[in-house]
Amino acid sequence: MIYIACAMYMEAAPFIRRFACKRDDSFHREQVFVGEEATVIITGTSPVPAAVALSEALALLAPGDEDIFANVGLCGCSDVSVEPGTLYLVNSILEHATGRSFYPDLPYTHKHPHGGLTTFSAVVKDCFGGAFLVDTEGAALYQAAIGHFTTDRMYFFKIVSDHGFDANKISPTVVSELLDRAAPDVSDTLLRFASYVPKKSRYTEDEEAVIDYFCRSLHCSVTMEHELRRLIQYYELERGNAIAHLREFFPLHGLDYEGDVLLRSRKEGKDVLEAFRNSCLC
Repeated sequence: MIYIACAMYMEAAPFIRRFACKRDDSFHREQVFVGEEATVIITGTSPVPAAVALSEALALLAPGDEDIFANVGLCGCSDVSVEPGTLYLVNSILEHATGRSFYPDLPYTHKHPHGGLTTFSAVVKDCFGGAFLVDTEGAALYQAAIGHFTTDRMYFFKIVSDHGFDANKISPTVVSELLDRAAPDVSDTLLRFASYVPKKSRYTEDEEAVIDYFCRSLHCSVTMEHELRRLIQYYELERGNAIAHLREFFPLHGLDYEGDVLLRSRKEGKDVLEAFRNSCLC
């Protein structure tokens, strides 16, 4: 399941249509629309109301380990050369009021430009204080969602709507046009990302033994094992037999499945895992 949080109905509407979502009337305080592939949550604007709405909705919806989260919405941009409608995938979020920073993990290749987002507690129209992208919900939604999703399953898509001084030109019609234009790309990317999330094991006992050997050899933490399984899933979807690729990778890094050779430390293991990551993504 893909959980999509939008501040306003106008931002959410293209995704409600795209995923054929229906209003769930069991939610009395939040607007929640549920479909087979996605659930869309309208959080309202500004940090506190948005965080409360998302927290309450997710507590009842109870996302699983195979689900992903996305916040999609408009943002301001300090660079006047950036055209309205430009779509960014956020790689860092700064909460202006507290100075705290958050970093969504972006483990998969994609076509979208990255951008740093600063979340203000109120709409900013004249001075972005050096920030590139600005909004009023991103940091709050990150903190509300982190209790339900790991950072590699959280994505923040921001569509440039204005440059501050021209914010008065944004009308409901403009909002709908910008979201309608961006929604297909966002939806396709989210469906692809969702397909990469490791599902419950579908490997044979022998194949699981290969994965287990690799984890033990690298002294993998739980996080490292999750990363390995994400990479295996990605490789299998994009190229083919991931277990065969993993076996071929062993001798290149001094590992001997039959001889049960282990690395000396987790630090060495992280270096080898990074090499395996590059072999899967390149």
